[in-house]
Amino acid sequence: MRHLFSVCSLVLAAAFAAALAPAQDAAAKKPAELEKVALLRPSGSYADLPESGFDPTSLLLGGGGQPKAFFSLIEMVLDLTVQPGDNVLLDLSGGVGLNLAQHRELERAIARVHEAGKHITCYLENASIGSYQIAAQCDRVLLADMGGVDLRSPAMNIMHFKDALDLAGVQVEVTRVGEFKGAVEPYMLPTMSSHLREHYRAMLRSMNSDIVRRIAAGRKLATEKVLALQERRMFTAKEALQEGLVDRLVPWEGAERALATFRGNHDFELKDVGPREKKKKRRDLMSMLSGLMNPKKEEEIEDPEVVVMHLSGQIVDGSSPSAGSMVSGPTVKRLDKLAENELVQGVVIRINSPGGSATASEAIRLAIARLAEKKPVVFSMGDTAASGGYWITAIGQPILAEVGTVTGSIGVFGMRYQPGALMRRVGVHSEIVSIDDGPQMDAIDRPWTAAARAKVQAGVDEVYAKFLKLVATSRGTTPEDVDAIAGGRVWSGQQALENGLVDEIGGVDRAVAIIVEKAGIDADVEVRHMPQPSQLADAFFSQLFDAKIRTSDGGLLETLIARCGPFEEVVAVIREALTSDGKARIYALMPAGLRVR
Repeated sequence: MRHLFSVCSLVLAAAFAAALAPAQDAAAKKPAELEKVALLRPSGSYADLPESGFDPTSLLLGGGGQPKAFFSLIEMVLDLTVQPGDNVLLDLSGGVGLNLAQHRELERAIARVHEAGKHITCYLENASIGSYQIAAQCDRVLLADMGGVDLRSPAMNIMHFKDALDLAGVQVEVTRVGEFKGAVEPYMLPTMSSHLREHYRAMLRSMNSDIVRRIAAGRKLATEKVLALQERRMFTAKEALQEGLVDRLVPWEGAERALATFRGNHDFELKDVGPREKKKKRRDLMSMLSGLMNPKKEEEIEDPEVVVMHLSGQIVDGSSPSAGSMVSGPTVKRLDKLAENELVQGVVIRINSPGGSATASEAIRLAIARLAEKKPVVFSMGDTAASGGYWITAIGQPILAEVGTVTGSIGVFGMRYQPGALMRRVGVHSEIVSIDDGPQMDAIDRPWTAAARAKVQAGVDEVYAKFLKLVATSRGTTPEDVDAIAGGRVWSGQQALENGLVDEIGGVDRAVAIIVEKAGIDADVEVRHMPQPSQLADAFFSQLFDAKIRTSDGGLLETLIARCGPFEEVVAVIREALTSDGKARIYALMPAGLRVR
């Protein structure tokens, strides 16, 4: 009986096993689930506040793409922290253009990706210093075998216009305070003064220290070696591998195949977390007119929010918006509106400005002071916050800058164009009939008299004294101490911190955190960036005006604008000269064309 039971058990077990066999075979044949790898493909240039619209001349001549929204890129990087899987692929083959302040902001976002336990693999083809700074922060760097790395150190290219103006028969009359006010040197000297050159070099060294730190820490290289590599600058793919700049060379087959080559398998699936390709907008006449007649309205604030208010461009007087400029009238109205809105919990003032009109700067500063009386305000300096861009921060509230920020330039100057020689050359003579000598100051065909120059200088001195007093009060020091670091001197963010002009190194993320602490609100509060990019109509008419000037054949000053197109400070000053009544204007403006790249 016992033997019969054992036989039955064996038969039942065999039958059960036979029944399970098909299911087990099916499970064995089922393909394993592929590993999810998040993919981010940033490319092109990025701006804190991109301009909308288009260049009218591009309809005939073509043109490059518009800068993308930098803070949208930051959001995409932070989105990597919650993606499935532990691996991230960063494809930088398209090249990425960021300024030094943006690099520091991006560095903090990438650090948060690492803190989330993600491993980042970067793919490069031909890497500029901008792309490579990002790549150096990744766990491994793959470089296409026919590519290379360019470790160009930061530099500036400043154009001088004195000889061109002399050729044109145009003199520039200047009144200024401080020998370091480099904003007027391009109009007064054919080449840069030696003391200003050394001052700029010191600023570049300060900025470069942050680039070197970023690369050295990411690639585990000595600071001295990175500096030596910068001096060599250009590296082939093999040289980059030998010097420890990259981890492996891969065929020029794109990021996905590069990752597969590195892993030795293709058992992964990429998930693109980058921006989706937007449908291209029509550029025909009807669609343009439709955009002009139906401008996009900014969404109203309906819930408690922290606002990041972007103040960008050259500061100018006026009552109508102008694309690319910070116009005093519209800016003041927008700030006052934020002050009255109870749903706004606090405001980060994000500044990207070389300065401009002293009177416009003061109007905007007073509006920010009114705002700060109602709710917390913190300043975040971007790429540039100099001269008038620094003036508007002088209200005694926290100021944050990045190491690569260009700031300071505390100084003012008065300037006017005097084309007397040009007028005589073409046979034009101007007569002013007056009852006293006062109106003679406005004559554009002759220099100022000593008495007239003294009057203009007195006005410049008074504005400069006010600038020093505002900064001293804001920073808790004396005008004399501010004067020692002012006089038009330009500083990096790190130098500004050491000189007491800013409170700490940090970006928008840190500024928002300070607002949250000051306001005592939830750290997850909604953050809104304002304003939205300029309306198409504003951009269209502003660019149409510039295009008209640059294609005009009338007037050598107008021709000069065409040569100075990349330098917005020069263009703005010359544009004002075209409509000037001969009077000198007082500017709080950083040196023309002072761009670090």
